[in-house]
Amino acid sequence: MTSSSRRRVRRGRAGISSAAALCLAVGLAAGANAADPQDRKDRVDSEIEQTEQDLNEVSNELSDAYGQLEATKAKLPAARKKAEEAAAAQVAAQSGYDDAAAALEVAQADEERARQDIASTRERIEQAREDVAAFAGEVYQRQGVGDLAVALGAQTPTEIVDQMVLASSAGGAQSQSLTDLSTSHADLVAQEDHLKALKVKTEEARDVAAAALSEAESAKAAADSAQDELEGLQGQQEEQAKALETERDKEKKRLRALEAESDELRELLEEEARKKKIREEQIRQAREAEAKRQEEARREAEAQAQADAAARSRASTSDDSSRSSGGSSSGSAPTTSSQPAPPPAPSRSSVLARPVNGPVTSEFGMRFHPVLAYSRLHAGRDYGAACGTPVYAAADGSILRAGSAGGYGNQIVVSHGVIGGSLLSTSYNHLSSFARTSGSVSRGQVIGYIGTTGTSTGCHLHFETHQNGTAVDPRRYL
Repeated sequence: MTSSSRRRVRRGRAGISSAAALCLAVGLAAGANAADPQDRKDRVDSEIEQTEQDLNEVSNELSDAYGQLEATKAKLPAARKKAEEAAAAQVAAQSGYDDAAAALEVAQADEERARQDIASTRERIEQAREDVAAFAGEVYQRQGVGDLAVALGAQTPTEIVDQMVLASSAGGAQSQSLTDLSTSHADLVAQEDHLKALKVKTEEARDVAAAALSEAESAKAAADSAQDELEGLQGQQEEQAKALETERDKEKKRLRALEAESDELRELLEEEARKKKIREEQIRQAREAEAKRQEEARREAEAQAQADAAARSRASTSDDSSRSSGGSSSGSAPTTSSQPAPPPAPSRSSVLARPVNGPVTSEFGMRFHPVLAYSRLHAGRDYGAACGTPVYAAADGSILRAGSAGGYGNQIVVSHGVIGGSLLSTSYNHLSSFARTSGSVSRGQVIGYIGTTGTSTGCHLHFETHQNGTAVDPRRYL
């Protein structure tokens, strides 16, 4: 499996893992048990590590691709120069071949003309020979008379001389003509032999030129093929580099997204750790306060017990003294003395004070809703009072929110921190207006005024208590 294939498989698994984590987070977001952010961050960090590895692989492959591309580019100039030289050599070889072919054509034409001349000369020699033979026959026929017959055939002495000279000249001319024709024939035969030799030499030159042309064409084809191969390789390497650049950019984008998600989860974990630390500190303080209260109660109980014991001791001593006085010889009458009553045991103060001066008109529990007309949980306690009646903070705390809250109307929510090991908050609903909307409040401080806003049938305060985010009966704390 190639590195690219491995990356695709890992990205596929990563996508499935991320999708599963996202679905899990969305599905559990509204529930009580959301996905653990630490597990999510561990998965994201693992993806970051894998993506960084993929990015390094892509970067290394891209570096190799660039190196191969540069090597190919470096070879191209030499290949192109070689192709140009091969093309020039082919042109020169073609020119040489054309010249040799043209020379061969000329040699062939000269040879043909020489053959024609030889044939013509042969014909003239044969004709001359025939003429000489005819003349010789005629002379032979006239041999019996000789020069005398020539002379007898003349009319005058001058004519005799002329005929004799003419006959002698004709015989010599025919003999000379035959000799000239024979010489010309010999020259033509020699010329033909020369032209044949020249033709053979020209054919050899043409064959050499043809071989050189074929070699030049092969060299040019090889050079062109090498150049085309390098140019094709360059194109492929450029496409590969481009694809790797695209993949590298995708990996970088994915890495940035994962790092951003990791940062968000880290901040969430830090915030949860901070809140957990605060809750632990609040719980510790609450436990210390509870231990202190119990210790104070124990001390008060011990002090009360000691006071009671002292009172009983004083009462017993007083009774003994009275009895002793009554039995004495003084004879005085006994005095009547009443035992003092012990002070009442200190009552445990409630966690929350009543939020308004008014009677309770509806308790916590299931009831038929007067407006919605069906049974549902009445998650708080209603106090009846006139609109505008002050509403007080039930305990020290800080306002979490103040504003409109749908069916609750104008609402104030106050957090009181950890009390008895649980986070406690109170809400005050259907208010007509606010006296406080933010900051810290003290027990008994006016924070708003009774109204009938939201889903309400009349002026009243709907008071709720929430323990760790869940509505509970306010009577637990009042």
